[in-house]
Amino acid sequence: MATTKDFDSYDMQVSGGTTGRVALILCYKGNSFVGRVDFQADGTALSSDFLWHPASPTITLIVLQMPMSRFDVVVNTLRQERPLKLHIDVDYQCGATTAGHGYLGTGIHEPVGELMG
Repeated sequence: MATTKDFDSYDMQVSGGTTGRVALILCYKGNSFVGRVDFQADGTALSSDFLWHPASPTITLIVLQMPMSRFDVVVNTLRQERPLKLHIDVDYQCGATTAGHGYLGTGIHEPVGELMG
């Protein structure tokens, strides 16, 4: 089952140290929190992307896991592209899992040869 969350703003946090989550991007649609991208130190085994239901089964958030080596690419995408979305595919046939494979992407088809302005 696929879940997509559009977002139009973000907060960024970069932590000290070299273990655990070393950076975090929180994604919002208006004032509503829709998901986050967690960055782990390079070389750290990443857990699966997942759907998160904090405090209420009716609230569904997307959490993506990425190595710190992708941080610059993600930040450049956030600064240069719009609209943006978080997307995840979860295989519920395997039980009650919320783990899946997700991505951060553009929300529309981009024109070929788009000029940076």
